[in-house]
Amino acid sequence: MKNYFDDRVVVITGSSMGIGKSLALLLGSKKAKMVLNARNAPKLNETVEELKKMGYNCIGVAGDVTLEEDCRNLINTTLQHFGRMDVLVNNAGTGMRGMISKLTPQAISTIYKINAISPMMLSQMALQHIKDTKGSIVFISSLAGLRGLPFLSVYSAAKMSLTAFAQAMRVENYADKIHIGLVFVGITQIEKGKAAVGADGLPVMLEPRTGALISTIEQVAVKIAGNISSRKKQTIIGIPGKLFFLLTRYLPSLFEFLLLRSQKRVNKLYK
Repeated sequence: MKNYFDDRVVVITGSSMGIGKSLALLLGSKKAKMVLNARNAPKLNETVEELKKMGYNCIGVAGDVTLEEDCRNLINTTLQHFGRMDVLVNNAGTGMRGMISKLTPQAISTIYKINAISPMMLSQMALQHIKDTKGSIVFISSLAGLRGLPFLSVYSAAKMSLTAFAQAMRVENYADKIHIGLVFVGITQIEKGKAAVGADGLPVMLEPRTGALISTIEQVAVKIAGNISSRKKQTIIGIPGKLFFLLTRYLPSLFEFLLLRSQKRVNKLYK
């Protein structure tokens, strides 16, 4: 029986490492044709070569998807090489750490551009090609896209804006039978060497996460693939993610109380 991804052309941004790479490994095993993208060309090339050695059909297109020219190059290269585009996974993004009072204009611009403007711009450019194949555009969001979180203010705002954009896109293009998906990633393991943007705009190295309820990047990849193949509007990943969703929707005052209780401890990290 033919699986959903067999012979489909899938573009994954931010796929040289982490969730994007894990998704590429999964879809490669399902016979997808893949276009991987990242800003770090050497790292991207390593990933592409690794996948090719496993027999997977993929190419790499290095570029910064916050730049219009690089977005157009990614789409054009995909069409030139494979002739069509079935799925766009907007995975590229960056986290943040820092208090609002200490944010610089540079930090605000960087965080919002990568997490919101970039996927919006790329999705708009890819839209007609996705219509042609009745394919999917998927936005990789976060629990911070469900509720504004302290020390993640601009990141939360950017991820929330993706929800509004995806919802509008879904209604505008309803007659075209395309799939617009939102995946809210819960508490997930942090790959070694991953950095976020600090309040001053400079990189902040992230500490590894531990705990029984933390999702692995492989588990997240499976959920993203499921969102695409089942053409779901929304996927919330992990038990903590589902609990987060229920609390923010049905018990918002309790959730805010819990945030306030934890704020004193977290505050010490950013003073």
